[in-house]
Amino acid sequence: MITPTRTQVQVLKSLQNQSVTVTSMLATATRHQQQTGQRPPQSWYEDFHSRAILREELTNVALAGGVPRTWIDHVRERGARAVHWNPDLYLRTPEPLNWDEILGGLDAQVQRLRAWTALAAAYGPIAARAEDGASAAFDRNLRILRARTAGVTNLLGLNTEQGQQLWGTEKDWVAVGVAIVDGVPIEGLAQRWRQAAHNDTRAYALQATALAEAGIAIDDAVALPSHEELWPPISAALTPPQPLFQSPVAPGPEIETAIGAASLPYGVDVETVIEAPTFSDAPCNDDLWTSDPSPTGVHTTLSFWQEIEL
Repeated sequence: MITPTRTQVQVLKSLQNQSVTVTSMLATATRHQQQTGQRPPQSWYEDFHSRAILREELTNVALAGGVPRTWIDHVRERGARAVHWNPDLYLRTPEPLNWDEILGGLDAQVQRLRAWTALAAAYGPIAARAEDGASAAFDRNLRILRARTAGVTNLLGLNTEQGQQLWGTEKDWVAVGVAIVDGVPIEGLAQRWRQAAHNDTRAYALQATALAEAGIAIDDAVALPSHEELWPPISAALTPPQPLFQSPVAPGPEIETAIGAASLPYGVDVETVIEAPTFSDAPCNDDLWTSDPSPTGVHTTLSFWQEIEL
């Protein structure tokens, strides 16, 4: 008999009890409207909407974290019947998991986390002075990405050794991070920073919140190096970024020197001194209504997949 892990139990319990709450709110509102003819106040709609959306994002992140769809559907069905979580109740036999899809999806987020962490090390000090609001937006998105990635990793139950098999050691993380940003001009780093700052991470923020409310750690994961472990060595290994284009030298005494060297007197019409060329260059161009209830650095191996399946 296949049984859920401790972290899967936490998520399934939260999903089932959230479903009970959403169902109870809807039933209470419907009954009150039928009896009084009054619709719920705006605050009820906002509360109901936020709870329903949070449940959907918990469902999405549960799937991303390897919780079988069969189990998710089963506990949501029980919750819709107002049945609270009971660990003694059985769960249907789950379908086989697609580990390529699950770990592949996690890996894509890890690669983004690597790139954004390296970008923070390379451009963070410059952005603090030059990017105004975009700097705070980037920092917020990076925190959300780290929280969601750590939460999924913890839901999967990956340990340190498995994390290294997938993404390498801390030194590998540093090496990959440096390779991503080293030598990129300031203009290129600024463009990447603004793209990350404007990235829509609202779904990931809700998923991280839902995992935290279910009791899954989102502040760190043993399978991932922390931001504090990566920033200093990446920053130390980077060549200070330079602008792609240098500003032209402002006019000054150099003009005097150049004119003197050319033996051209002030006020002389240069066109009368320099003969017209024979050939020219080509042109450059939201009481009753509330309820509390890049380089990837991926090192996957067959033994790792077998271990996950066990």
